[in-house]
Amino acid sequence: MPLFFVFRAIAVGVVWGVTSVALAQAPAATSAPPAQATPSASQIKATPSVAKAPAAPPIVTVTRVVGEAGPRIVTSREVRIGEAISQVLSLPTTPSPGKKRIVDMSDPTFSSQVLRVLDEWTVYLEAVEIGTKPADKAEVARFQTAVQDYWRGAGDWASLEASSTEIREIIERKLMAESLEKLKSDASLVNITEAEALQYFKKNRLRFGNLPFENFKDNIKAALARSQTERRMTEWRAVLRRKYRVRNFVGA
Repeated sequence: MPLFFVFRAIAVGVVWGVTSVALAQAPAATSAPPAQATPSASQIKATPSVAKAPAAPPIVTVTRVVGEAGPRIVTSREVRIGEAISQVLSLPTTPSPGKKRIVDMSDPTFSSQVLRVLDEWTVYLEAVEIGTKPADKAEVARFQTAVQDYWRGAGDWASLEASSTEIREIIERKLMAESLEKLKSDASLVNITEAEALQYFKKNRLRFGNLPFENFKDNIKAALARSQTERRMTEWRAVLRRKYRVRNFVGA
């Protein structure tokens, strides 16, 4: 082969190799990201709002334990129902018009109301134990009707939701306890001697002036009998509180 064609082939090969290397080392062209079109107002969707859950109503304490008497747990609701019933039992035949109100736990007298119910329970439990005659059913029914009629439409009473059974049982308990208390507090069962009356007369001579003992003898005996009866009742209640392990969680 002539030398001319040999040199030409070598030259072409060199040029081709250099071109191939240059192309291989050249960086690849990067494509620009496609432009995003601005959405129109009609294309914009409103983000749905999340509805907030309604606030929980405040917790209202309907009742709570306020004491114990024997096996019985006494609640504030029971105390209020009992106090409302007591109002009716102590009313005159024709109650005077006025605002009807049932004591609540914020009342300063509520603790004494609790103690009254606890004492009532101890007397009732004692009455059952010694076999006291149950309350007359007709009287219980009459008082039950009176209670429901008196408190009908009153908001305080309606909020307590007292059932007919509850009303009847509380009235029965109150009447039985009252029966035993009357028996225990009968001053005529206390015997005051003439010597005791005379001794009292002499110790308090200035209170009676110059009049003789005979003028005051009967009154002195009656007063001493009442005083002894009250003292005995106080002592009896204390004995019942211990016997039935009374606990007043509100204080007295």
